[in-house]
Amino acid sequence: MRRVATLTIVLGLSLLVFAAPVLAQDEGEEPVQISSDSEPAVPITTPPPSDSTLDWTYRYLIPTALALAVLVILITSIQYFTQVVRKRYRTVEE
Repeated sequence: MRRVATLTIVLGLSLLVFAAPVLAQDEGEEPVQISSDSEPAVPITTPPPSDSTLDWTYRYLIPTALALAVLVILITSIQYFTQVVRKRYRTVEE
């Protein structure tokens, strides 16, 4: 009974959180029309794209570190299986 009550409360709160932005919208507003003859108060200039190449850390060090991390995780999981799990089970000879 306690699990059902907790699940109902969590489900209700999650629905309320996701429904709050929808309920907060005001449907009666009309979009504002901007006339085409107006000028912006502050001119916006876009900076030219920079032709900088990536640093060597982004090109070599980070992918190497990620590959080593995956390798360490893989080796650790294999060693755990061979050293810990294998000792739990013994072959019974008849």
